[in-house]
Amino acid sequence: MLKVRRLIKSILPDFILEAYYEKMRDRIFFTKHGYHLNVEKPVSFNDKLYYRKCYGNFDTMAMIADKYRVREYIEQRIGSDYLIPLLGTYDSFSYDDWNKLPNSFVLKTNHGSGPDHVEIVKDKNKANPGEIIKKFRNALNDDFGLLTNEPFYQKIQRKIIAETYLESGMFTPDDFKFQCFGDELLIQVDRGRYENHQRSIFDRNWVEMDYKLNSSYSKIDKCAVPDNLSEMIRLAEILSKDFDYIRIDFFNIDGKIYIGELTQTHGNGLEDFKPTKIDFEWGGYWKLDIDNELLYRKRY
Repeated sequence: MLKVRRLIKSILPDFILEAYYEKMRDRIFFTKHGYHLNVEKPVSFNDKLYYRKCYGNFDTMAMIADKYRVREYIEQRIGSDYLIPLLGTYDSFSYDDWNKLPNSFVLKTNHGSGPDHVEIVKDKNKANPGEIIKKFRNALNDDFGLLTNEPFYQKIQRKIIAETYLESGMFTPDDFKFQCFGDELLIQVDRGRYENHQRSIFDRNWVEMDYKLNSSYSKIDKCAVPDNLSEMIRLAEILSKDFDYIRIDFFNIDGKIYIGELTQTHGNGLEDFKPTKIDFEWGGYWKLDIDNELLYRKRY
């Protein structure tokens, strides 16, 4: 989808692109979910994600979505021990910057997501610095918010950040994504995000749910209860306290917990549930706090 949008963006002016997305929004939503989008009276989880995309407080959303600025927010609430160690921040990235980094690290932009905005370097000697530098030059120029129709990303001052590579025995460690709806909490586990992507959903007691979130992913064959599950739940509850809904992502490496990111528009509102009724069940968990000016703009 993003590749198609980038091609369209290279041809059309931004204002035409925005009008095109607005016109196509309902059609794309129906194709993904099998029911019509209801932004004005949202009921399902994905309806409410679109409501937030349309009427959210974009200043708050930009601060949380900014992978650099959100570190301060996290530190203020739970301390710095859970942050992945930062190796550097860059407005542009050069060979000199590359040479100063250790043998293994992770590069990512602070304003985007997906493989075009991240590079996992396990061994510099086996990497191609020229290609990676070019990749991140392009990523900094990537208007991610326009491409995904998430305008709050456009408020982020774009940077590249380098973080410590978390050695886990896998190319990418399991990603524990806590879907937080006030008192309700569900745990999404993603395995092999850049390889053979698998996903399972659990409740807080580690009982696996019999449904799928994104039907294109198979379930994880065996997913043991993680070390420090109760501690991750505690941290998720603290970090989600200011929100009617938010996703808190953790890595758990040899019993050491790290925060990955905080996400407010899971899957851009375009990940389907199987069966579809679970979309509405999750929507019931989310009590939209539309009068909270930290979260939503005044509409009238």
